[in-house]
Amino acid sequence: MSDAQKYSITRTRATWKPRVDARDLPFFTDEDGNVLVGVSGDQQASYTGSGRTLVGMPPYLSLLEDPAPSGLARPRLLTRDQLPEGVSVDYRIDGGFNNNCVLASWSVPKESRYEVAWMCLKTFTGMQLKYVMPKKHPPLVFALGDEDAFAYCDKKPCDECAFRCKNGFVLYAGVRGLGIVAVPLDRISSLNLKK
Repeated sequence: MSDAQKYSITRTRATWKPRVDARDLPFFTDEDGNVLVGVSGDQQASYTGSGRTLVGMPPYLSLLEDPAPSGLARPRLLTRDQLPEGVSVDYRIDGGFNNNCVLASWSVPKESRYEVAWMCLKTFTGMQLKYVMPKKHPPLVFALGDEDAFAYCDKKPCDECAFRCKNGFVLYAGVRGLGIVAVPLDRISSLNLKK
């Protein structure tokens, strides 16, 4: 078998694009400002739809249907448009059929009170959380495998075309002094739009 025909262990075996419920991850805050994320509630993982239109319903969704647990509140999630001047959270998709990742980046003015403490990526099959350790510079690399690595093409980096292979993913950034920023991975490059 030639190198071009070998499959990586991380390559998806999905025969159609996976999908996940559009609701955000269940974040909670306590009176001290600590942030918690719910992993599972009282429902099991399931699908809605049929055939090629299945939508994954992760166990954490039931945590969104009930009131926040006692002593906890649901924080308001910020969008990129609501960020103060000089603060940014962004992403780039890289890889292809065999190796797939999301590169998460951020920028915060040195003299500001803001600091990116962690980033979390909601995927088709769950979530990944990474802390921004001292002296860490962008990007944070979220490696993808299995259904999360679904790709229509092998472009490196991603062309951000109309197929939007990672549509449904959301990048969350915990920014000290600001809150949680939610960035959906749904961008389409203006270079790929026909006039």
